[in-house]
Amino acid sequence: MDKSLTKIVVVDDELKNNHPLIVKLGQIFEGVMLFNKASEAIAYINEYLECRIIMILDLRLSGGETGSRALRALRALSYQIPVIIWTAVDEKTIEFFDLINFKAYAIRDKDESTENMLALVRQADADMSYALSNALERWILAQPGDHDAIYAVATNGESYSLNQMLEEVRKDTVKGKEFTQDLVNLTIELMEKEEKNDE
Repeated sequence: MDKSLTKIVVVDDELKNNHPLIVKLGQIFEGVMLFNKASEAIAYINEYLECRIIMILDLRLSGGETGSRALRALRALSYQIPVIIWTAVDEKTIEFFDLINFKAYAIRDKDESTENMLALVRQADADMSYALSNALERWILAQPGDHDAIYAVATNGESYSLNQMLEEVRKDTVKGKEFTQDLVNLTIELMEKEEKNDE
């Protein structure tokens, strides 16, 4: 079986590379990176933002870093990356509500079995394949030419380059959601035209 090309970024300052989860992930995914520092993980993700990435994040980090701050920093880059929180979380804390607001893909306790974690990561990988915003991101990245040149003009007269469109989609802004909805509308329109031509 071929390995998935999705990169897995694990942020945990207690895990080692021989931990069963890391070893099993390495058997399924091409690139599994373990970081002790969240800041290094965010820098890595920023460098490989055009790749498919899933993050597994421990909220309890040492050295003055927190998983909550790492999630905020990641969301400043992209909302397209599923983040699986792998730690004990008190559901009555502000931190828990941050996880909801910053769209954590799932929250699992540290005693979750390796098999369940693997299934969850596989599900996140599959979900990325079907998300419309991810499809739009892949389409934008695949376009030839100058990505800084004006590419589209909105009905309100605002103009956008491909890079600006990509940033809006990644940050899950209102405009990014509109671009994604426009893709859906265009796809439906093209399917309807094709259906009429087949009649």
